[in-house]
Amino acid sequence: MDDDKEYYYRRAESELEMAQRTENPEAVKAHYTLAGYYLDKVYNDDAAAIVASGEAAINTTPPAASLS
Repeated sequence: MDDDKEYYYRRAESELEMAQRTENPEAVKAHYTLAGYYLDKVYNDDAAAIVASGEAAINTTPPAASLS
């Protein structure tokens, strides 16, 4: 993991810890939102690179509707 990704991962962990410690619902939401953004920086940059290189395909066919 490169330095930037390590930083973003540590920030995400920190935000998750703060979300678990706080009692204010708005603060909890903010911490989880920030953690999500940091984790996107860690993991989605790799996913975007794979898709851009043609190693992965995105399934655009929606799942069949259930008639039950």
